[in-house]
Amino acid sequence: MFRDFRRLATLVLVAGVMAGCATTSPRPDRIATLRERFLDPNGPVMVVAHRGCWTTTAENSLAGIALCRKLGVDMVELDVQRTRDGHLILMHDTTVDRTTNGKGRVADLTLAQIKALRLKAGAGGPQALLTKAAPPTFAQAMRAAKGGVLVNVDAKGEVNLQAVQELERMGLVRQALIKSGAPADDPALAEVLKGRDLLFMPILHERKGSPLPEAADRYDRRPPAFEVVFTTEAFFQAGAPALRARPARVWANTLQPGHAAGHVDADAVRDPDAHWGRLIGMGVNVIQTDAPGALIAWLDKCGCGRGGTVTAGR
Repeated sequence: MFRDFRRLATLVLVAGVMAGCATTSPRPDRIATLRERFLDPNGPVMVVAHRGCWTTTAENSLAGIALCRKLGVDMVELDVQRTRDGHLILMHDTTVDRTTNGKGRVADLTLAQIKALRLKAGAGGPQALLTKAAPPTFAQAMRAAKGGVLVNVDAKGEVNLQAVQELERMGLVRQALIKSGAPADDPALAEVLKGRDLLFMPILHERKGSPLPEAADRYDRRPPAFEVVFTTEAFFQAGAPALRARPARVWANTLQPGHAAGHVDADAVRDPDAHWGRLIGMGVNVIQTDAPGALIAWLDKCGCGRGGTVTAGR
């Protein structure tokens, strides 16, 4: 009788598992979804968190990446530098002074010396609280982002090739975006992009006598997006339609007044329609911000940007 009971219990268990398999859909690949969205020039507005979600954590930190994943951010921008002994770490400034409890140039410090430091909270500075976290390596950051959010690698110095090679070793090339203001025929840039399924975005700056379409035409490879840094709306409005028609996404930064004709996060949080909304109306569909949570909430509320939101990676 006991054997019969065990046999029955096993059959019930198998039936339950099979029923679960029949009714449970496989979890969608978030990175594939985000890549597809980025490659769709007419897709919903995408939100990029500048230096991670740092305002309640720390710049370029693992905690900042984790918070971005929780918020459902599409992409995190991370600054990458090389230590004296050749390792890649996250750090924006050339020195560790502002964002850690140490001093010195990143290029003069070893990985061990940097890992002994602790990050300061928020944007750092003399009065900032000290966290328990050390500056992460690029590999640690990519592992923290894996499967949950795209990563914009902002290379500080000539580290793009090393960063891409590290991405290849980790199998995460398709999760990264490389951006550069280098000319299209730059040998170092060509070496980074050669034969790789890598998202690439040129950076175009407002320059008198150089319309946006002409600047974009210098790139033989058809980039999926262009970052545009502009001081006047007239310059942007004259060229943005041609960029969108290539077709390509158009990326703007609401970080400092000189990035997007004076439209900055501090003002956008108070009046999003007048700033984020204004940029979207002019053709922007990727926004890099220091207020990703506020931007996501506004986009969801106004219904003007994030249709088809995928479940945030955890």
